Amino acid sequence: MLDGLFKVRPVLLLVVWTMTTAGLSAFHGQSTADFYWSTSLSWVSFLLFLGVSLLAGSAAMEGKESNSEKTVLMLLLAGLSLTLPAVWAVASSGGSRGTFFFVGGWISLFYVSWRINLTYSQSLNSEDWIKYIPFSALPALALFMIGWQFAGGDFLSGLRASSPYVCGFVAVALFSSLSEKAETINHRDFLEGKLPICGASFILLFLATVLGYFIGDPVISTAGAIVVPFYVVALFFPRAEHFIRAFRYPLMILAIFIGVRYPWLWFAIFVNFSFIRLYNYFRFGKVSPTLKVVDD
Repeated sequence: MLDGLFKVRPVLLLVVWTMTTAGLSAFHGQSTADFYWSTSLSWVSFLLFLGVSLLAGSAAMEGKESNSEKTVLMLLLAGLSLTLPAVWAVASSGGSRGTFFFVGGWISLFYVSWRINLTYSQSLNSEDWIKYIPFSALPALALFMIGWQFAGGDFLSGLRASSPYVCGFVAVALFSSLSEKAETINHRDFLEGKLPICGASFILLFLATVLGYFIGDPVISTAGAIVVPFYVVALFFPRAEHFIRAFRYPLMILAIFIGVRYPWLWFAIFVNFSFIRLYNYFRFGKVSPTLKVVDD
């Protein structure tokens, strides 16, 4: 039973939840002075996150992960049946009717781009990393804008606010294949010929930090300032362990800062993270996912 459940790759929900909550956090952070520690979660917000999670699971089952088109379709329909009524409820209760169409469009873009991202990344060579940039930027933008416009933000200001988050997301996503390769070799070994990817990721993360500072977003600017050194180390000392750290740590660091505004994100991530670890331990005898890189 659990084997079937894990075909939707629930570990990816850590990314989905964090980026969607980032949109909520950025909007309320700009519209409300000293916005921190909001523990309330309305039922429409819960339905939105649940629906987006089902859509993400449906997209994750595409390709080699599952041959069950019926299950994929059921998850897709279930996700839409939860997200669209939630967005309509927000749009009808004091919000703009245009919110429904905007958020609905972002939800559609997320599903399509996320499915393409997961499928395309499996067949992409590390030498073709430039081609991967748009396939990682689109789902990041869509998730952020879902949260932003669901909270009541407008389109143009949302694009501006999303820019540092999208840059940071792409920077980390570029390290995905490098981290996977690094895990197959000794942690002290060097990965040669990765200077272009390291340089591009460093520039994107530095840009994300600077943009976050100038648009007045303390969450992404602070998280970026903490994460950038990991990429500097990987750039000048390309050992396997440094690539693994540069890929594993940024999401959790960003989630920690977003959780200062929405602590329920911490709870959701903790439950999901712990559940996956327990499943992998008792099913396969391995501790995964983990933030640990090497055995000191």
